[in-house]
Amino acid sequence: MGILEKANRTQVSPELLGEAMEIYANMPPEDRSVLDARLIRVFDFLRAKGFTGRREADLAAAVNFRLTALARIVQSSLIQGRTLSDRGNPIPEQADVLVEAAAKETLVEDDDGCVAFDAGSFERRIVQLARSRRQA
Repeated sequence: MGILEKANRTQVSPELLGEAMEIYANMPPEDRSVLDARLIRVFDFLRAKGFTGRREADLAAAVNFRLTALARIVQSSLIQGRTLSDRGNPIPEQADVLVEAAAKETLVEDDDGCVAFDAGSFERRIVQLARSRRQA
């Protein structure tokens, strides 16, 4: 089984992913782009949550891939500086909707061999999540 397939099989809750995202956000800017620095923080975070062994390693890889793919899609034209629309109704991208989508969406490899989310599928998931929250 490849590492991307394993990351897709490793369930990461939106809450856990959101907490890990906060850890990344609170890192010094010069450390955020250093893979080893991010992984050390994620492993420390997961250990503090009680994860150990293979589960900890699988979660660390899945969290890193999902946050990397989320950062890439947020920086893309799909999300940056606009709202998604559902039948003409603007739906603001709230951070919790993006994190939930990132926790559930299938990871793929893009044309450059980088971890990513399929933009169309990710947008549909955000619209679905936003719609279900409006109805709740």
